[in-house]
Order: sequence, then structure tokens, then C-alpha cells
Amino acid sequence: MQEFLATSERRAELYWWFATLFAAELSDEQIAEYDSYDVRSFLKSLSTLDPMRDAVAELNEAIARLLVRTDRQLELAADFAGLFLSDPKQGVPPYESLYRGEGHLLMQAPMTLMQARLTRLGINVSDKYKEPEDHLAIELDLMGNLIIRAAEADKADERSRWLAEQDELLHEHLLGWFNRFEQGCHAKDKFGFYGACARLLGVFLVMDANYLGLVQGQES
Repeated sequence: MQEFLATSERRAELYWWFATLFAAELSDEQIAEYDSYDVRSFLKSLSTLDPMRDAVAELNEAIARLLVRTDRQLELAADFAGLFLSDPKQGVPPYESLYRGEGHLLMQAPMTLMQARLTRLGINVSDKYKEPEDHLAIELDLMGNLIIRAAEADKADERSRWLAEQDELLHEHLLGWFNRFEQGCHAKDKFGFYGACARLLGVFLVMDANYLGLVQGQES
């Protein structure tokens, strides 16, 4: 059980970290943290996992370029706006509806499903996020919350319920559209920081889905 709790905490931290990357532009203080011992150690620990090694190396290269970039905060903020705040032809807006709707931003089914899921779970994201509910950061943030709920569950059936909620969110939402988003980031992010972040997140989502499958098998 202690191993499950420790892994849950680690998983939630990763989901929340990725959520912050795609939720808003990074401040100069946040960028400076990527030159800290804590972040270097964090990324080094991820690189010990074979599937993540190449993606972490790509991100480290992008971070090295970012730290010496002239006007790095303004330039990275411009990258963020060009990728995530522009129209689909120019960027890669991080909304599930865009990728589920065969390119039509107005297709509402994923957003409606996410709204219903959040309501059912009693989670209000409006104070934290000003984006539609099918935004990538909201889906990632929700995964972190579901992980903590499973870790805090007192009974096996309650824990199984929260694990099932995680599995549904991954397979019914994130894994169904993230690959196309990741490809768009790589194709359109000329500097490469967000493209590298998207690649690492893509690897993590697949790994986490495999982990969930194993844990649910053990629970049953």
C-alpha cells in the first residue's frame, strides 16, 4: 500500500506539472526554476525510465536553449500564444473538441461530456481555469485529483471506483486526441520547448495507461 501511495503522489505531481505547462505562459521566475537543482533532479529521475529517456533528452536540450534565449520570457510567451491561443491553421489550440470534431472547433460533444463528468464528480474548475472544460490543462488537472482520491480511499471498492474514473478519463478523453495535438506541437513549434513538453507528456500518458491496467488487474 505504501508503494501505491508513493506512486500516486508522483503521478499526481506529474499531471499537475504538465497542466501548468499548457495552462498559461510561464513567468521568468518559473523559467529560472528549470536551471535549479530540483528540476534537474526531477528530469534526471524521469530519464531513468527507458520509455522517457529520449523525450527527457529532447526537453533538456530545449531548456538549455531557453535559459540563454534573449528576452526568454517574452519570446516563450509569444511561442505559447502562437501555438495555443491562435486559430487552428496557425497553431494547435489545446481543446479536445477540435481534434474529436474532424477539425471543427464548434463540435461540442467532448466539452459536454467533460462538463457532465466534472459535475458528477463535484469538481468546479471555474475558479482555477477560465477555459472550456475540454482544455488539455483541465483534463490533466482532473487526472491529478482523481489519483489523489484513489490514494485517500479507505475501502478497496472506493479505491477501485477512482481508478476506474482515471481509466475512463484517459481512454475516453486524453488518449483519444492527444497524439494529434502532440504531432501539431512538433510540427509548428519552431523553438521546440513546447514540442518537447508535448512529446514527454505523450510518452507519460501511454506509460500511465499501462500502469493503470496493471493496478486495476491487481485490484480485481
